[in-house]
Amino acid sequence: MVVLFYHACNLLAQNSADSVKQEQLKKNADDPSQFLTRAELFNELQHYNRNGSEFYVNQTTLRTILKIGKRFTTRIDLPYVYNSVKNPNNYQQSGIGDISFRLLGYKFFEKKLSAFTASVEISMNTAESPILGTGKNVLIPVVSYSQFIPRKKILFSFVLQQANSISGDEARAKISFTKLQAIVIKYWSRRVWTVLAPEWFLDYINDGVSMNLRTRMTYAPAPRINIWITPSAGIFGDFAGRYQWSFDVGGRYFFLRERNSVKK
Repeated sequence: MVVLFYHACNLLAQNSADSVKQEQLKKNADDPSQFLTRAELFNELQHYNRNGSEFYVNQTTLRTILKIGKRFTTRIDLPYVYNSVKNPNNYQQSGIGDISFRLLGYKFFEKKLSAFTASVEISMNTAESPILGTGKNVLIPVVSYSQFIPRKKILFSFVLQQANSISGDEARAKISFTKLQAIVIKYWSRRVWTVLAPEWFLDYINDGVSMNLRTRMTYAPAPRINIWITPSAGIFGDFAGRYQWSFDVGGRYFFLRERNSVKK
């Protein structure tokens, strides 16, 4: 799958007459340090195997991100979830999941080729059924650092999150884990780029390390629009968020003139 994925990227890049210029690559929504006002809609299908029991989780998410001034941002994620796991008759298998908010995102500095940000996020116990959410309210501080290498047309980012449950259903397991994600964005043209994003989870409740490997191919058919596909695989570990495989498709629309690295 990875070979076909990158082969497709090369074909798209070869077919594009657009050249990549450094000033066009300063802002990209796949870079976590960039605060760009936009709306996103994406659907992710995840396959799990827990103790020999296989099930699927399908989640459709509407995400809105609003940049406030030059350094601040907010975000809201509204998920609709379907879970195929066997459950008691009084559990809904589909419905609203845990809504999450970025309460505040702040860009500490932004230089010509690098940026550093920090934010505070919260995931709310809003799921319509126990199998559609964590049953907990979770506080998540996040920091990110990004560095662009012009000669290689590659951008490196690192995102560190710490998640801890602060309230919710006392019968549900507590949540405490650290997530580290490395993001490598490769620009093939000003309309096509790929993302390689391995992520590691350190679970303090169950004392284990897990890993997912996420990949993405993004295409910008117009200056205000991105579309993408994201095939991913779980590599190892027993963390609740470590799937066997995952596939999502989605798109985003930018609302402001500074919206994107892609310009005509």
